[in-house]
This record gives sequence, C-alpha cells and structure tokens, in this order.
Amino acid sequence: MKAERSIERFARKLRRYWEAGYPIVWLVTYEEQRAIEVLRRLAPSWPIQIWSWSGRQAEDDLDEMLAKAASSESPGLNVLLDVPTRWAEGRMIRALRNFAASGRPGRHVIIVSPSLELPVELEKDVCVLDFPLPDEVDLRAAVRGEAQRKGIGNFDEEHLARCAGGMTWLEAQRAFRMALSVQDPSQSARLVLSEKRQVMRRSAALELVEPEVDLQDVGGLEVLKGWLRTRVVAFGPEARAFGLPEPRGMMVCGVQGCGKSLVAKATASVFGLPLVRLDFAAVFASSSPELAVRQATRMAEAIAPVVLWVDEIEKGLGQGTLESKNARVFGDFLIWMQEKGAPVFVAATANEVEQLPPELVRRGRFDEVFFVDLPSARERADILAIHLRRRGRHAERYPLEELVKPWDYVSGAEIEQVVIAALFRAFAAKRELEAEDIRLAGGELVPLATMYEERVQALRTWATSRARKASTDRRTLELFED
Repeated sequence: MKAERSIERFARKLRRYWEAGYPIVWLVTYEEQRAIEVLRRLAPSWPIQIWSWSGRQAEDDLDEMLAKAASSESPGLNVLLDVPTRWAEGRMIRALRNFAASGRPGRHVIIVSPSLELPVELEKDVCVLDFPLPDEVDLRAAVRGEAQRKGIGNFDEEHLARCAGGMTWLEAQRAFRMALSVQDPSQSARLVLSEKRQVMRRSAALELVEPEVDLQDVGGLEVLKGWLRTRVVAFGPEARAFGLPEPRGMMVCGVQGCGKSLVAKATASVFGLPLVRLDFAAVFASSSPELAVRQATRMAEAIAPVVLWVDEIEKGLGQGTLESKNARVFGDFLIWMQEKGAPVFVAATANEVEQLPPELVRRGRFDEVFFVDLPSARERADILAIHLRRRGRHAERYPLEELVKPWDYVSGAEIEQVVIAALFRAFAAKRELEAEDIRLAGGELVPLATMYEERVQALRTWATSRARKASTDRRTLELFED
C-alpha cells in the first residue's frame, strides 16, 4: 500500500474543514507562495483574492474584499498575508468577524503566517493547520530542476533530497545550487547538510547531531541493546505489510552518568537514521513556545525517518514545569507523540523520574521504558575497556576485573574520568599508563551515588514496577546498608 504523502494529508484535512463550514483557516508556514500554489491546485475553479499589507488604503481594500466575498453568489478563497502585524488596530478583527458571521458556504478566508497569534475574538471561528514542509518527492523535483538549469546530468538525486529533508522549498533550492556547483558527490551532500544545520540553528529548538557512537561503544545494557536490534528492520514497508506499526520510541531513565544519552545517540547509528536533538530549554526561551514546538515536530516529520533525541525530558515536560503556557506545550507534544504520521523514533532520557507525568510514560507514547542502574562488575570492566581503547590503549594488557572490583558505586561516566585522571598521572610522570595509575585514580574518586544515596534508592524503587531493566546481570546490591 502506497504511503500517504504529507501534502495529501494536509489537503484532506483542509477539505474537511471547508466542508464543515469553517469560514477562516490559519495556515502556519513561512512559505507563502508555495501555500498559495497548493491552494490553487486544491480549488482550481474558485477565484482567489490575495491581500497583503501594502499602501495606505490596505485596510479599506480588505474591508471591501471581505464584504464582497461574504455576499458573493459563487464560492471563492481570500488569502490574507501580514495579518498578525495589524491586530492592534482592531479594525481587521471586526472585518473578519463580520465575514465569519455571514455563514455563506464555499466562502473562505485563508490566513498565511509563520506565527500563530490568534485574538480571542476569533478563536471560535478559526481552525489552525500546519502547512507541511516539502517531502522527498518535492525535494527530488527541486534537485532535478536545479540540475537542469545548470546542465548537470550526473548527481545523486535521492541522497541530496534526503539530506535536505526539513528545509523549506526555497532553503532547499539554495542548498542544491551550492551542492551542484561542486564535482565531488560526497562534498555536495555535506554542503546540503551544512545548510540544514544553519536552518536548524535559526529555529533554536532543533539541532542536527552527529552520533559518532555505536552500540559497541556502550558498555553493558544488553537487554536494551537487544531490544534496539529487533527494531532495526521495523522501519521498512515489509514490517508494515507484516502488520507491525512504526516504532514509536523509548524512554531511558535511571542513575546519572550511566549511559542514557550515549544510548540515545547510538540508537541513531544502529538504525542508520539521522539524529536530531530537541531542546526544551530553547523551546520555552522562545517568544512563542507553542509555535516553537509545533515547528520542531513539523521539521522532525519532514526529515523522517529520524531519531528525535529529547535529553532530560523532565526538565521541559516534568510536573513541576506545567504552568500556563508550558502546560499547552506539554499537551501539544503529547498529542503529537500519539498522532504523529511519520516514522519519528523518540529517544527520551530522564534523571528525576518522580517529575514525569504518568500520561507521558504510558504505553502508546513510548514502546518501552527502560531503567539504567549503576553498572555491574562485568559491565564496569566492559566500560573501562571501551575508554582505554578510545584513548589508544590495549585494554587486554590491564587486569580489568581486578581494577573495577571495588567500584560498586561508580557510574560509567565516572569510569571515564578515572581513566582520564590516570592518564594525567602517567603523563606527568613521563611514562606509559599502568594499572596502578588506574587503581589510584579510582581510589581518589568520590562517586556521585554515595552523595545522593537516597535518590538512587528512590530511583530503584520507582523502576521496580514501572520500567524494564536495561541490563541482565545486575546483581541486587544493597549499597547503602550498614
């Protein structure tokens, strides 16, 4: 079965609103011209009047246009641009309320704006739709168009289009012009990705991340790793034909410094998908958090299939943050997680699990909730070996099991710091790293778990009936008993 394109879903929703008699539809988009072109295709027999704020008679022209549209005997579309800039004067609000009150079927106003600033007077008469970003079909057409203009016949259309996912039509066109000006195909792709990073940086809430880690860089957590491997093949059409839904995501919670963020990054590598980080601090720092999260999720769907990494999700969506507009952002994000129509795998991490609202962690939002505990002795040895190899040492030359035996309280991040401290010691002595350096560095470490023992125990208690253990061989440690 052929997958429905995002623009087809948009057209179906818009027609539904028109048929339901909504007089005013607000399209949230930066792409004015592309939106107008799509509207022309959706209603080819309807006349389209376009109004924008230009000239001293603009408001008089708007009043006249809406009055004629309301009394017209034939259906039509009236597209308004630059509308939010004129709300303060009130006259435009009255003109739109008069139009909505006329109630004539087939007469519609379409407001096109990148921001959503809806006056309370119009809330009952306006429905809001996000205009979709270009999908792969659109972007491939844009690549071909630019290549034809430049007279280029040898280029990787599919790869360049995938690299540009999440960009507007004009942003993609500019990126393709730059990419097709070089001969090296790999350099072309890097140029498009570089432009996309600039686009995401301007959006503030999203960041394209290079994972640079794989599952082999994660020590222990064999249950979680095995679970991820079973999901690798679930993104293709064969899985849909078999009756499987798209993988939705996972929540990884637990003790700080035990590899939660590392696993989120490795997920993108094992799936072979791009990794995008959603920063809720940037969302709430923006002038319109609701708009910021809508734009972020819309862009993530345009890039899909993709892994969306939400680090420390409780800092943005925890119960202590849900006040006024923050609660609306939380609601919008929950609805998107439940209803998203594109393969976006949400990899969320959390430290303070008591702050997580129950509706966030229930099944249906995530496929699985994992709990990451302090590493066992075998896992500590694996982690120590990984960090030694990462710094150019042969791990088999060191007595790993013996070194990690007294480190019951030590997290994976702290093991990395032990290795770094040991390297500093050896470098200062102008000799190669020795096992004694690691032993001494480990003995000097004060693990975080010993300073916050009550919190660690509370995490374990919470996870007992709410989460699946990420490791198989974690023995029950009563670390804090006398």
